[in-house]
Amino acid sequence: MPYIHWMKWISRLFMLAFFSLVLIVVLLFASLMLLIATLRWLITGQKPGFHMHLNALQQWRNMASRQSPAAFDPDDVIEAEVREVSKDQTRLH
Repeated sequence: MPYIHWMKWISRLFMLAFFSLVLIVVLLFASLMLLIATLRWLITGQKPGFHMHLNALQQWRNMASRQSPAAFDPDDVIEAEVREVSKDQTRLH
């Protein structure tokens, strides 16, 4: 029984350490992005537009989620010219 008790505590500590590490990485990434946006704001004078990045991400997800291409409109006119090419002819005119 004591072995199971110790393994339970070791696994809890491992999970706590793992999730703490994930949280730290996410916070570091967010702070790095904030620092880059602030530096860009100071250099270029343009305010950070996070909503533009989120909108672009949503548009990209919407385009990626489309399963089939858009159907053709029946009012569209498609024209094609067909010519028969003889065996003697080496070039198309």
